[in-house]
Amino acid sequence: MKQLQRKGQSLVEFTLVCIPLIFILISIFELARFMWCYHTLAFAVERGARYAVVHGNSSSTNVSAVAGIIRTAASGLDPAQMTVALQAGSSTQNCSPLRSCEQVTSQWPDAASNTAGQSVTVAAAYPFRTAMRMFWPGAGSVSFGVINMSATATEEIRF
Repeated sequence: MKQLQRKGQSLVEFTLVCIPLIFILISIFELARFMWCYHTLAFAVERGARYAVVHGNSSSTNVSAVAGIIRTAASGLDPAQMTVALQAGSSTQNCSPLRSCEQVTSQWPDAASNTAGQSVTVAAAYPFRTAMRMFWPGAGSVSFGVINMSATATEEIRF
């Protein structure tokens, strides 16, 4: 009779320890996934700004080329969810979502903003949807679990 009580006790202890442990493990993976998404977004924005600066003053760069660089550098992030703003001087090109700018062939930065010393800013936003919402009842009907992350890179046209 005492053996059966011990087996039941072990099962209860295992359950009480295992549930918080699973929650902690999922939280660690979600935090790592968030950091990966943020780093990827920041890297893509930096690459886009660098491309515009390097191809600035001496040649014409179009919006679709910068959007393509950002999309390539942001591998793993959904371009249909990403919004990007390209700003140089007084000219601003908004891409909401990023895919909307992949066919735009207008020059960016424009001729007035495409001179040495001008600043080029690329800003992007991406919604991170966490899997932690599965622990909250009724979360499927609301926007709980969405964190809007953003990244900005500013470079100066040197030559």
